[in-house]
Amino acid sequence: MLRGVKHVVRLLLLWLLLTVGTAQAAAVGGAQAAAQAGHTASLHVTFGLRDLLVSRDAPNTVHLSTPWGQASAEVSGAAHPDATFSGYYRSVRPLHLRVRVPAGTRPGQYPATLHARLFTCDQKRGLCIRRDANVAVSIQVVAAGVTAEVRPTHLTDATLAPLGRFR
Repeated sequence: MLRGVKHVVRLLLLWLLLTVGTAQAAAVGGAQAAAQAGHTASLHVTFGLRDLLVSRDAPNTVHLSTPWGQASAEVSGAAHPDATFSGYYRSVRPLHLRVRVPAGTRPGQYPATLHARLFTCDQKRGLCIRRDANVAVSIQVVAAGVTAEVRPTHLTDATLAPLGRFR
């Protein structure tokens, strides 16, 4: 009985966190990338990983899917200075994913998805797994002469946390 109650409480907390997180994201305003029709939008992706180390030997990729096309990039960075972790990056370099907005696209905000597939090891838990994250982003198409406020997409340990007991 107690186990069932704990499960329900966890589901309610997850729903609450997702609801509040979505409301906060909407309140911030702005898109993650912006461009005029006929120009290129650039999505800036940064990595704020504290406990996760990203493998230098695995195919780590970040992929952007938009209504107009896709863009991908491989993750890179400086090698970890500690010989124990020589197979990992000390830090991951920011990425810029670019996609061309077709001429004639009406101004407005368009949904896109950022998919990160990273092979990581958690230094604290000793857990090494492939982590997949899908992050909803938006691209603002603006009229000529209009500028839009954009903010980078920041991937963190929490963004990449697997679902379930390891979270």
